[in-house]
Amino acid sequence: MLSWPQRLGIVSGNAFEFYDIAVYAAISPYLSHLLSSHGIAHSEWMVWGIFALRFLIRPLGGLVIGKIADTQGRKKALIITSSLTGTATLLMAALPVNILGESLVILLLCLQMVQAFSFGGEYPTIIQYLHQSSRSEQQARISSLIVASSIIGVIASVLIVMGLKDTLSESQMQSYGWRIPLVIGAINIAMSFWFRLRLPAVLSAPPSPRLTNDVRATVRVGLVSITGAVVFYVQNISSSILAKDFPIQPFTLVNSVTLLMMILLVGWLTDKYILSPRTSFSWGLLAGLVISYPAYYLLIHSHYGWQQWIAFMAISLISALILANLATVLFSIARNNTTSLGLGYNIALSIFGGMSPLIVSFLSEYDASYVGAYAALTTIPALIGIYVFSAPSLSLRSETNT
Repeated sequence: MLSWPQRLGIVSGNAFEFYDIAVYAAISPYLSHLLSSHGIAHSEWMVWGIFALRFLIRPLGGLVIGKIADTQGRKKALIITSSLTGTATLLMAALPVNILGESLVILLLCLQMVQAFSFGGEYPTIIQYLHQSSRSEQQARISSLIVASSIIGVIASVLIVMGLKDTLSESQMQSYGWRIPLVIGAINIAMSFWFRLRLPAVLSAPPSPRLTNDVRATVRVGLVSITGAVVFYVQNISSSILAKDFPIQPFTLVNSVTLLMMILLVGWLTDKYILSPRTSFSWGLLAGLVISYPAYYLLIHSHYGWQQWIAFMAISLISALILANLATVLFSIARNNTTSLGLGYNIALSIFGGMSPLIVSFLSEYDASYVGAYAALTTIPALIGIYVFSAPSLSLRSETNT
């Protein structure tokens, strides 16, 4: 059984990889300027088009790396993901932009696709590796630790880029400052690679014969992952949209830190007081279905600060109940089949993770409170995946304890 320091070391790699995802968004204005200075039209659209296109390769990464994890061991799969991400990040930091010209777009896209391929296998493999050797009374904390590490990576990217902008001039940021966060990301991934080399080589347990290559399990994973992807991306992207309507600044940082603390708290409380992560997860789904729209409406339209705070805390708590238990619920559905988990999760993320920013932006043009209606409606797929589309002879409670 893994120790807690080993578990922290494993999820640190996930934090570093999410840092690399978020840092691309943080330095996007400088990448846009680089493309524009090389005569590339619509440079801002190009930068975000690259961001959107990289989602398309994630299911392939989940399938290939998931197969490696199932057949050759999860330690090897995690070493591969660290290697791919670190190499791609370092190459992006070292791009000779002054001599590349228009080919800069192609190279950026290729490196981002390599990262996305790696990300597609990282999250599912971590879920399986950490849950496989854990006791049932630890699984909510492990689940919350996984998603908390993702948010820590996002916070780190924001703080580092903010610090560089305060330290360097605008011309220095345009010249070389944008490379520094990428170099930091590559160093972090190298540290993660070293730690993962020292992990015990835990091979995957034999999959249950009834669930081997089970399409039903893959579909259930996909349905639950739709809700998880929307909650994660809406919660983070809505920060910039709602910032102007909330009295506390910087809202993005306050939002991320609040969500991080709530996720860790929910994981601990679930293990200590609630029968199963599935129960806590279900509470979050039902609360999201009923409360999300009224909470967003109050957050946007209320003229009273205390009402905005109540709405903000309600949204954060609902998100925490869902995200803190998501990994355990996915593990309970996929059992020991990393391939099914990787494929179902990444297909859902590619569609709803990639589309959520566009949907949020579109809805906010009319009324940002409609984002709450979108968040409420997208709890339905997970409810279907758990209660309607579940295997008749298999309860989630028994799955979680397997």
